[in-house]
Amino acid sequence: MAEKMNIDRRKFLKGMLAGTTAGVLSIESCLAGDQTAENKILNYQSEMPYRRVGQTDVYLSVISFGGLVSEEAVYHYGIDRGVNLMHMSKSYKGGRSLEVLSKVMKSKRDKVYIAFKDNFDDIDEILKKLNTDHIDFLMFNRHSPDEVIDEENLERFEKYKKQGKVRYMGLTSHKNVKECVRAGIDAGYYSLIMPVLNQPAFEAMSEELADAEKKNVGIMAMKSMKGIDGAELEHAHLKKILANKAVTTVNKGIGSFDMLDAYMKSANEVLTSYQDSLLYHYAQQNKTLNCMMCGECEKACPEQVEISTQLRCYDYYENQLQDRYTAVTSMQAIPVLQRSENVCRSCKTCEQVCPNGIKIIEKLKASNYLFHLT
Repeated sequence: MAEKMNIDRRKFLKGMLAGTTAGVLSIESCLAGDQTAENKILNYQSEMPYRRVGQTDVYLSVISFGGLVSEEAVYHYGIDRGVNLMHMSKSYKGGRSLEVLSKVMKSKRDKVYIAFKDNFDDIDEILKKLNTDHIDFLMFNRHSPDEVIDEENLERFEKYKKQGKVRYMGLTSHKNVKECVRAGIDAGYYSLIMPVLNQPAFEAMSEELADAEKKNVGIMAMKSMKGIDGAELEHAHLKKILANKAVTTVNKGIGSFDMLDAYMKSANEVLTSYQDSLLYHYAQQNKTLNCMMCGECEKACPEQVEISTQLRCYDYYENQLQDRYTAVTSMQAIPVLQRSENVCRSCKTCEQVCPNGIKIIEKLKASNYLFHLT
């Protein structure tokens, strides 16, 4: 069972202060050590902090672009300001995000690394669409520890690597995240792991992050602002995440020049005690609203409802990103007998095991009402 998220105030502050010092050193040491050898850092710009991915030769900008928010002009602007990582999947917005990135890559491919999530049945098709001959981080999207360490992943990666079509192996997960991250770190062959690091997940993942740093595994935070309301708290949480030496980059959908400028400004600042206090109280007051994709609810569900996907579609895609297309298509991909509207008996077994005390049944009913898939 996932650990309970009863955050102790003294422990919270102690971890924040220790992490902040380490994070500042991480950013400053990276810049200080590499400004004299800027050719080590792809697309180096002095205002952007960079961090090395484990033992690789890759240094990533601490702010990187996600694919669910894809604005061509913002992509160009961000790359010109030093962003050097783009994360993409051909499923984002039904392929429209990939089309946008493809246009950008016609002139900017030599300035960025590409992390691509897919099932990789036809990597040549993906390479052609991206206007490139290789993918830098091949991201395997796996949702259980067994899937994470499946030998087929490594075999597929090695095949493509020998062909010169990929460089490094990565992992991302939307279910059983803590367990999958642990399996990925222990596996020893993933260079970059992409976990959910919203407020509750970031606190719950402290041991995994420490081990990732120890074992030289890069961490790319995703959905880090999920459940946070307001720019002030978002930027405070960004500072807190980057204060952790294990975190290489925060992957974010950015839809405007101003938003990127604000994130870059925060990436160069230290979390204050006032901002930490705001984060702490917000976490306490909103714990029951914020899913960290631990997967405990699905393990306990007697009807095997795919709860985490429904919550993600409702809370994240529909409410936060306002991306109804992705929300609906993701919901439609759930097998009929795993949709709550068809099999859920409102027994609340899921709520009994949820570490955050989320009112799951209410959210599932709201999701059913909103999407009307039956």
